[in-house]
Amino acid sequence: MTGLFKRTRELIKSPNGVDKRRTLMTATLSTQTTHLMNDGWLPKSIAAYVDEIFNNEQLSDETMQAILSKAWLEAHRVGSHLFTKMYVAGFHRGGVPATDRLEMLYAILGMTVSSANFVKMTKLGHWPTRFENKNADLYYLHIENMAECQDYLEFVKQVAFMMRLKHHTWNGIRSKYETSHQLDKVIDNQLRYYLSKPVVDLVKRDQLTQGDVAEKIVQLTGTPVSYPKANFHNRGVVDNSHVKMAMPGYHLELIFNAQGDIISMWPALEAHQTVTKSGALVFSEEQTDYSLSELQMIANTESTNYANAGGQIHQSLDVKPANRHAGLESDLRNYAKSKF
Repeated sequence: MTGLFKRTRELIKSPNGVDKRRTLMTATLSTQTTHLMNDGWLPKSIAAYVDEIFNNEQLSDETMQAILSKAWLEAHRVGSHLFTKMYVAGFHRGGVPATDRLEMLYAILGMTVSSANFVKMTKLGHWPTRFENKNADLYYLHIENMAECQDYLEFVKQVAFMMRLKHHTWNGIRSKYETSHQLDKVIDNQLRYYLSKPVVDLVKRDQLTQGDVAEKIVQLTGTPVSYPKANFHNRGVVDNSHVKMAMPGYHLELIFNAQGDIISMWPALEAHQTVTKSGALVFSEEQTDYSLSELQMIANTESTNYANAGGQIHQSLDVKPANRHAGLESDLRNYAKSKF
């Protein structure tokens, strides 16, 4: 347990609320925190994890195992309330701290860039087999229902804020956005696609139409969605009928066709995915694996915006980085764009 805060170590050694199973509680928490440290979580993040467990009023000898198991899974479900709490724990506004937190996120999720400029999330787990690989330290992009969507949107908001800080676009004194650097990192750019995946998967899994999503978001947040221009998401669409739906806060955008069905790269990628022995997902980067219709989905896909709304910062962080000649997109997506 070296490297943890003193208070965290003391809580683990002398767990409050647990008596008869104290030894097991200490052993389990020690193992969990070691895994979290090895993944790359900061001591402040691990302290937030331990506090979440001991602040649970239901903690007792009888409930201990269930609480530990649930916390462990939620700490590995990206964008859950607990994951976000751990991610922002002790964060102080500034370009360097924001860069460090983003790098921590990339380490936790095992994000790397392939020779084809495709950002891989090497620790992305396959949700249906999550209980079969307990020791793989995988992380999951999964939202079970719309009720969990609000927590996830808060996580996306926090990541977008840190991305703006990293690229020096926040003026804290006047509370206005000012762009001084264009986003120029491959992982920074392609992270936006992974961030949208859980919501896309939920929409597909529950067979939600554009109207369904718009209605549920209002019910969930009290704020209606908006419909920005969708010019860049109508590649190969003769009547330009695709629409872009922006969630409240503008960060997450979804694309729907004229029938109200979602358009996304993820169904195309998932059609050519494999699952490793450890339970991690791998997506094909081979252009020839994809049909023309799948390439069109990849070309017109949704994404996450780091800017709050339009203007120069949106151009610098969201629009220009996606240009085929910016060098930040995967060869696969650039190839898809070239087809339409």
